[in-house]
Amino acid sequence: MEYNSQRALTNTAWNMISYGWPILFSIIITPIVVNSLGIRDYGIYTFFNTVISLLGLLDLGVSTAISKYLAEYYGQGNKERIKKLLGTTLSIFLGIGIIGLLVFILGAIIPSLFDNLTDYSKYRVGIIFAGMTFFVMVMSSIYSITFTSLQRFDIGSKIGITMLTAQQISILILVLLKYSINEIFVVQFIIAILSYFTQKHIAEKILPELPKEFSWDSIEAKKCYKFGLVTFVNNIATTSLTYLDRLIMPFFLGPSSLTYYSLPGNIASKIPGVSNSLSGILFPMTSSLHGLGDLEKIKTLYIRSFRLITVIAASVTVTILAYAYPILKYWISVDLAEKASSVLIILAITNFILALAGPLSSFLLGLGKLKFLTTLSLSMASLNTLLLVILLPFAGIKGAAWAYLLSLLPVAYMFYFTEKHYLSLLERKKYYKKMFLGNIFVSIIIFMIAKFLLIQFITNLVMILVIGGFTIILYIVLYWRLDYFEKEDVESIKLFIRRIIKKIYK
Repeated sequence: MEYNSQRALTNTAWNMISYGWPILFSIIITPIVVNSLGIRDYGIYTFFNTVISLLGLLDLGVSTAISKYLAEYYGQGNKERIKKLLGTTLSIFLGIGIIGLLVFILGAIIPSLFDNLTDYSKYRVGIIFAGMTFFVMVMSSIYSITFTSLQRFDIGSKIGITMLTAQQISILILVLLKYSINEIFVVQFIIAILSYFTQKHIAEKILPELPKEFSWDSIEAKKCYKFGLVTFVNNIATTSLTYLDRLIMPFFLGPSSLTYYSLPGNIASKIPGVSNSLSGILFPMTSSLHGLGDLEKIKTLYIRSFRLITVIAASVTVTILAYAYPILKYWISVDLAEKASSVLIILAITNFILALAGPLSSFLLGLGKLKFLTTLSLSMASLNTLLLVILLPFAGIKGAAWAYLLSLLPVAYMFYFTEKHYLSLLERKKYYKKMFLGNIFVSIIIFMIAKFLLIQFITNLVMILVIGGFTIILYIVLYWRLDYFEKEDVESIKLFIRRIIKKIYK
């Protein structure tokens, strides 16, 4: 497995497709689901999905370790190590799946702390099926990790798009037929089963070393847990940043508040989502290059990817800032726009910072610099927790948004330390000055055009999509016409577009 621009561009293209496809469904289906379930029940649904996401921490960071070492072994052509690693992986995931399933079952049959939040007993059947879904998803992880580590993002994307389409259409039909959260969780379980067998069948074809039986290699297990436990601490901190506000908000402000907070959050999260779809290749690619000891290519990958991601993230952020109120108004309702547009503005800025920090985290993971990454993540999580306790009771959902934004202050130091000590990149002040001043200048121009000219053409959801897309393109074109792009970046973008067109008409 070698680093080359064609592979990087192909994987990036598939990442973007698999990222953009769910957005289309979200735009159409989310308003229908919210209105069908109601503000309160949608908040409850979001709350339980948050709990389910948190249980993903049960793997203790092992998934990340497996992805790293599989990429390294595959890059080295070490088939024996691959067999031992994946056989041990299968056993580890079985244990994780069983523990998670038991947690869900116990939570469903034992009187719950959530009874003060809502009538929890109505959702016990759904929670049990959520537990079974969790088990199946954990057992599928070995195959999804295989696609990522081997840089076969095309396969993972195709499967993900197919399953998501089936899931979203099924949920739409259920809510239109007035079914409840219980039936939605049942559908998620069925989709997870189909996804498991599909991934298993394809993964065994592209990687014959995949085990068919459970096994155990103490050396590989210790290696994974040594790497994974540090990653686990980092994951807890990162998850705290992402989910803590959503987890505690219903207890302070009621479940309806979670709807008013989570929906703007879903929109703002598209900013780092775009970034991650572009940079999703960085972790396995950096791991592979690190295994080969090629630091120069890692530096090149870092510099070029960061430049492009900054511009694209800035274009999406400015668009959301300019159209925050009409986005919420025409997507969901005037009520949501009145109560949550200011929250969307704060979260858009927050997620722009996350869009820059996400790729950096991928590089640090690929380089194995877990202690530094974990220390910074813990500091941000601790700051977020403190600010939430202070601001949430007094400022409501807007206070939660400010807490999230202010907790990201250590990100600047993360960049400084990484570039100086791990990548040996010197004299970066001039580089950052040019890049950020260029983006600020373009952002001001585009914001003024959007706010005082283009916004008047927005009269419905379709026009939000048209004008919003046009604004993003206008930002990138203006940045290019002002000669802020580096020459090699322009060539990369042209090659990227040509390859996408070729894929479409192939």
